[in-house]
Amino acid sequence: MKPTVALFIGDPSGIGPEIVAKVLADPQVHNACKLLIIGSRSVLEEGMRVAGVHTEVKDADLVPVASDRPQLLQWEHANDSGFELSVANAKSGRFMLDGLAKALHLCQDGIADSICIAPLNKAAMRAGGSTHPDEMHYFCEVLNYKGPCVEFNVNDKLWTSRVTSHVPHKMVSSLLTPERIAHNIGLLNQGLQAAGFVNPRIAVCGLNPHNGDGGAFGRDEIEVIEPGVQLAASRGFKADGPFPADTTFVRAVKKENGGGYDGVLTMYHDQGQIAMKLLSFGHGITVHYGLPMPITTPAHGTAYDIVGQGIAGDGAMKNALLTSARMGASTRDKRLQAA
Repeated sequence: MKPTVALFIGDPSGIGPEIVAKVLADPQVHNACKLLIIGSRSVLEEGMRVAGVHTEVKDADLVPVASDRPQLLQWEHANDSGFELSVANAKSGRFMLDGLAKALHLCQDGIADSICIAPLNKAAMRAGGSTHPDEMHYFCEVLNYKGPCVEFNVNDKLWTSRVTSHVPHKMVSSLLTPERIAHNIGLLNQGLQAAGFVNPRIAVCGLNPHNGDGGAFGRDEIEVIEPGVQLAASRGFKADGPFPADTTFVRAVKKENGGGYDGVLTMYHDQGQIAMKLLSFGHGITVHYGLPMPITTPAHGTAYDIVGQGIAGDGAMKNALLTSARMGASTRDKRLQAA
């Protein structure tokens, strides 16, 4: 039984509608999942026009039922016309906030198993009424979710996570604790297992230059990160480190002769993002994990500079959708077992 993915078309002012149109025309996507598209018919059809493809999409019932044929779920004001392209604006921001809430509620109600989201624009979302630094905090608000959650960045070689995220660099060291290190190793291990890795191996980055060089450039590795790795090991998670951050990714992707790692835990946002985007820009994805449902999205943005030209690549969008389908199937199976 194929999982049902709630597919949101993202920022109507960006490339989301056109790359969604492209993945809708891909047979591999339809073989992997059932699709319930969240968005506007006029915006989706314009995306199809720009992409040069067409897929029949039927309107969903008021209470959608999973179908092998893609369905489109709209809402009041979703079909408002006149979204200004290539600009972060309040109207598009409100559209995104409403669409995300619809997708979350579909999973809460057991209609969808997972969510895949075309690129969002944080500035537009804030203009539309969001008070949060990123979409994951908005998800928690809509779901009234108080538990732990995290962003993973994923390509075909590696999964990465981070202990701190959207915070100033000057705050990073003060936010690190052995418990946070161990907890995030555990979350990354769980996410990898949900995606099909049986015994995932995780490498952990240090924070300071040369891994602190024995304390000469900082003691975070000695006093915080290494104890966190040991704490994770005591909980049964396979993790090594800390390693010098400038060589961790080289170590991780060298998988010849049994070497390499499946995941890397970094200490702050750009420590992992720079490496991952260099390795896989245009194909990498983000996974929001720890919430009651898995959520995936391309790791790239709304690409306002190329909107409407038909040249936006759909590689990352397809990867995000297929990963959402795999994780949605795992979530559905666990839910059925619990019932």
